[in-house]
Amino acid sequence: MARTVRDELLAALDDLNEDNFERFCGKIRDWEIERGYRKIPRRMLEKAKTGDVVDQILSHYTNSYGPELTVDVLDAINQKDVALDLKKALEKVKGFTWRKKPEEEPPSTSEASSSSAPNTQEEHFVDKHRKALIANCALVDPILDGLFSEDLLTQEQYDSIRAEKYSQEKMRKLYEYIKGWPVSGKQTLYNILKEENGPLIKNLEQS
Repeated sequence: MARTVRDELLAALDDLNEDNFERFCGKIRDWEIERGYRKIPRRMLEKAKTGDVVDQILSHYTNSYGPELTVDVLDAINQKDVALDLKKALEKVKGFTWRKKPEEEPPSTSEASSSSAPNTQEEHFVDKHRKALIANCALVDPILDGLFSEDLLTQEQYDSIRAEKYSQEKMRKLYEYIKGWPVSGKQTLYNILKEENGPLIKNLEQS
């Protein structure tokens, strides 16, 4: 039977000893991933087996970016031989080709403008619509999960917000932490809000 991308990723990670596999999971979690992708939630990597990690890589980063990312992370944790073997093996997989890496945008182009998000040069969307978001954002827990997975909330902050009973109280508590975030953090929040509370965000953008 023909080998697949998943087969080769699984074989590569199975070559790692326990310590190096833990290092791999920690490194891929902290890796600065490309724009347009979301990091694998921490809980999905804790105590995960190799097959589970491979499935998360392919689910979050696809058969295109996932293999490239895996090779880069293996190389970064000094598993260069495993990375090289994986690269050679992937090139033999039928239908697999290394993708052309996206070109970096010029400094004048912000992430916000490239993704049709709010203009980060002005007051950010999450600041401008603070009152409306606190009052109307019903699905707060998925937002917190997303922010926690992106390391924008500490465990203590996450637990503190979750302890609030009502959605408005959770959002109000969240904004206590948001005010100290850089634009990139607020942009991540905007992206999660759009994913979890799409109709609300659309209405606010049109108001």
